[in-house]
Amino acid sequence: MNTGIQRSSATPFGASTTTSPAGRVSLGQFSWKKDMPAIAAAHNIPYVATACPSYPFDMMDKVQKALAAPGPSYLHVFSVCPTGWRCPGDLTIRIGRLAVEAGIFPLYEVVDGKYTLNLDFARLRPVTEYFKLQGRFKHLPPEAVAKIQEMVNRKYSDLRAKALSCTEVLP
Repeated sequence: MNTGIQRSSATPFGASTTTSPAGRVSLGQFSWKKDMPAIAAAHNIPYVATACPSYPFDMMDKVQKALAAPGPSYLHVFSVCPTGWRCPGDLTIRIGRLAVEAGIFPLYEVVDGKYTLNLDFARLRPVTEYFKLQGRFKHLPPEAVAKIQEMVNRKYSDLRAKALSCTEVLP
């Protein structure tokens, strides 16, 4: 569980929070968020997955798999916080979908070390589409947005490569 409106190590770079406010001296959150699913996978947990309530059937399937897995499981769930993110509550499903479609929160599983990308997009949506619905990013200058887009593209490409390396090619 995250902290709501306060900064945590799971807060995205550049987000303005009550404990890392954006202003003349600060851009907001100054570090990249920890990649908790990768940390869990690195500890050889049998089942690791990301899920988003905006994709309910995918999430229900992953909860069942997590419960059925032998040993511990880690399920990292994306949850919109309208109060902290300064967005209307009726946009939570849309924001969740944009997080996935922009590659900010990809949906994937790691089963016994093998990666599967559950939804793959040939072309990601720009992070600006995700940012524009939230007040916590409204202060970001174009160069910070470009830096974030570059990082998202790189991390998504790395994740896609991990998933492809786990795909068996039959003769």
